[in-house]
Amino acid sequence: MTRRWSVQEAKANFSELLREAEKEPQIITRHGKVVGVVNGPERAAQAEPKPSVLELLRGDFQFSPEARAEAQDMPGDWLNRAELTLRPAPFSELEEEEAAS
Repeated sequence: MTRRWSVQEAKANFSELLREAEKEPQIITRHGKVVGVVNGPERAAQAEPKPSVLELLRGDFQFSPEARAEAQDMPGDWLNRAELTLRPAPFSELEEEEAAS
């Protein structure tokens, strides 16, 4: 059964915490709120890092070979995100409309 450990308990019983984590995830709490989870090596190896929102917006992520092959059939060079630049939206027209009303 997954156990909840306070930070103090986790520090004082770190070896036991690690032994238990090899069996199942262990939850670390501070003042009753979850602040961390300790997993064993098998579960950690299964976890795939997820890209952050910023990485997704910037396009700093890897395409799978299947997705890249599929994209080759798409029109345009949409995969080459390194050449894209962000430009401010043309809000000047909207601002002029608001000022006029």
